[in-house]
Amino acid sequence: MGGRAAASALVLAALAALLAGCAAPGPAPDAVVTGTVLARERLVVPPGAVFEAALVDATQPAAPPVVLARQRVADPGPPPYPLRLPYHQARVAPGGRYEVRAGVWLQGRLWLETPDTHPVLVQPDFRHVDVFLARVPELAATAAAAVPLRRTWWRLVELVDGPPVAPPAAGAPPAHLLLGRDPGRAAGSGGCNRFALQFVQDGARLRFQGLQSGLRLCLDGGTSELAYLERLLATAAFFQEGRQLELRGADGRALLRFVAEEWGEPPIADDDPPMLPQ
Repeated sequence: MGGRAAASALVLAALAALLAGCAAPGPAPDAVVTGTVLARERLVVPPGAVFEAALVDATQPAAPPVVLARQRVADPGPPPYPLRLPYHQARVAPGGRYEVRAGVWLQGRLWLETPDTHPVLVQPDFRHVDVFLARVPELAATAAAAVPLRRTWWRLVELVDGPPVAPPAAGAPPAHLLLGRDPGRAAGSGGCNRFALQFVQDGARLRFQGLQSGLRLCLDGGTSELAYLERLLATAAFFQEGRQLELRGADGRALLRFVAEEWGEPPIADDDPPMLPQ
């Protein structure tokens, strides 16, 4: 009897999973952002490349960006590319900051990116935007990078040879770093206080200065903030691999490690059909 009961339980579990998979999908997108993705120079895009674009909600800089829609085309050939990003209007709030980001990847490495900001939905009916791609500078520090250094929301995951990264205090964002497109401006949180500072990048060299931070005393979280900020100000170089960022000191030793984070629509899998414009 025990064997029959176990078999019956497995059958019921499989049936439940099947019924869940057959559940009605959510409502279809009711609006679409369109445009053209262009390149700043004539390019030969190798076979195996992947073009991706995303509609991003960047309203809250203290939180990871929220991806509202994605488009992906394998082996796209050379630009220009038609842009088509269907989205749900209910997820767009008045006064929010929305933009389109795009890139071309070769074997998982970011090859072309959008160096400028391309805002969209400034008004509800402002749904067309032209996006410009440019080559990622060829640096040893970014040769294996899957995301750009700037405008990526970097969540702190390790204080190398230091204390564990503490959970954030109540009401504070997790410890993170965001290097803006504006020349030399960066911001973030230590898990207790938010901070702003300037940065200078020269190739693989990177340093921070002019730190301005809040003075809140946190006892319920963010206790690794001081160690984080000390290492941040001691940074002399950086290195990227995949979706990870490592900040290094003047002696080349690792000081801090981060991971790129975003919320919303997950990346499109390689075996999903390409989202070609209709």
